[in-house]
Amino acid sequence: MRNFQMAGGLSRRGLIVTAGAGLVAAPSAFAAQAHKPAARAAAPAGHTAAGAPPSPEQAMTRLMAGNGRYVAAKATHPNGDAARRRLVAAGQTPFATILACADSRVAPELIFDQGLGDLFVVRVAGNVVDDAILASIEYSVIHLGSNLVMALGHERCGAVKATADALDGHGSPEDADTKIGALAALIAPAVRAVPAGTVDRVDAAVSLNAAQAAAEIFAGSRPLRARVLAGQLKIVAARYDLDDGKVSPAKGRSDIV
Repeated sequence: MRNFQMAGGLSRRGLIVTAGAGLVAAPSAFAAQAHKPAARAAAPAGHTAAGAPPSPEQAMTRLMAGNGRYVAAKATHPNGDAARRRLVAAGQTPFATILACADSRVAPELIFDQGLGDLFVVRVAGNVVDDAILASIEYSVIHLGSNLVMALGHERCGAVKATADALDGHGSPEDADTKIGALAALIAPAVRAVPAGTVDRVDAAVSLNAAQAAAEIFAGSRPLRARVLAGQLKIVAARYDLDDGKVSPAKGRSDIV
């Protein structure tokens, strides 16, 4: 795993702490950012009713408000009609970018109650970061105007568990001659960083793996890092609970990259 030197004196620990703070603050703003599908329909896809791209804070509030509706079984399933399809056919301006696991139970548009053109979603088993993933995220920010990037892990992640099993010498023989080991190599630092004696090692590694991904995005891209340091972009780490549907901050350590 690459050991990046961060610019501007901002440590990996500082990034992760900042990310967690952004997620914790978001639920308090649910009421202020009530979902208004009719008003947004007249604005460019992903933009506010006034036509301006949402700030990182507004994007976070919108995401978390949508997750609140989803958890409460009050999802509105916005921006999925023919008018929206025609609008985004002309161009996209997603308000947030989500790096999520490819797990079939973790669909960002559903768990955040968003629609066509709202989210730029990059999915790969284990929500890991390599050059192709990072390039996709860079494209969404630099060319499409996304001001929020979320690395989203999830409860009982099979890729994290498989990595833990492999590190314990219990890897699956069916993985021989596959590329699955490439995923495990990217997840392994998070699994190794779980403190000894942790009751649920896999669950702890899920959060550390999401935090690691957020740190990799920040450290691996000079343009994105510059935007973060200028206050124009937030990169946050989060985790999704399969049982209750909630998205919450993913706490991590600074020594896993």
